[in-house]
Amino acid sequence: MHSRSSDSITSNMLLKHKTGCSTETTLPVELRDAVDAALKECFDKSYCTDELIGELLTEVRGPLDSLSKRHGILLEEAIAHAFAASGSRYEVSMQVAVNVSKEALTLIESNKIEKLEELHFPFADVTGKRVIIDVLVFDHASGDLHVISVKRGGGAQGGQAARDARKDLTAAGLMLKNMFLREGLPVQSVQKVLVDWYGRSGIIARKTVTRKTIDEHFGLAIAPTVEAMSAYMKSAIAEKMAPRLLAAVGKKQTVAAHGASSASTLSVVSNDRANQIERKEKKHSIPPTLAECLNSLPLRRQGRQMRSIRA
Repeated sequence: MHSRSSDSITSNMLLKHKTGCSTETTLPVELRDAVDAALKECFDKSYCTDELIGELLTEVRGPLDSLSKRHGILLEEAIAHAFAASGSRYEVSMQVAVNVSKEALTLIESNKIEKLEELHFPFADVTGKRVIIDVLVFDHASGDLHVISVKRGGGAQGGQAARDARKDLTAAGLMLKNMFLREGLPVQSVQKVLVDWYGRSGIIARKTVTRKTIDEHFGLAIAPTVEAMSAYMKSAIAEKMAPRLLAAVGKKQTVAAHGASSASTLSVVSNDRANQIERKEKKHSIPPTLAECLNSLPLRRQGRQMRSIRA
């Protein structure tokens, strides 16, 4: 079973906007811990000194080069948690690996988009191209299966690789639809969406949403969770980077730490609440869960593993 269950513990994130108004957003502790782990990895890592800029500036540039990549991964986490936090309507999994056959890709290339829903791809343990779906969401209310690709979108990422990725994900989504129907999960349609968060990836897709349009597209408050995660990460970066920057320019950090002012925009209040979700025994007539349907997919030998996201 490729799922991970854990108690849901949340922290209240108070975000102060430029207008001076404070908006309360709940950030799951799992998401906060993921940010902390990413920061620790970036700042604890030993970087090879660049002789052109010296050791002290390398200790500044090294983490900065890694942090944007880590932020891209955390965007996926935040989007998945936003779906899961909305209740039992959505079932969410991340990093779903699917083998796509050459025949499926050929059908994608030779058919118009409006005809793809009519295609039925037989699902089997085929030897083919391994496709990784960043976030997979099943909507019990509408029967939609959302196949979501997430890009940070801070710079151009176009080209042949991007075009191939769009076809791969479309084929993977349609193969999963066939598999889910066979397993008894009532999937009505497959919705492939590219989340281009900052909108500058340069990738052209049939359906693209950004930080400004994602809530409207899904009819769900996703952006506040993502923005809360980013604000928490930004504040922690400023606090950890301050002494390195001061050392690089030959100054010592004063008692009145700069990190205190940079962190004033974000305060974390832990409420120490834990909600344990107990699953009741299901009757034979109840459709299987998304995680149960995905159970037959193979584990990846290395890298990030598929897992379920729960509220």
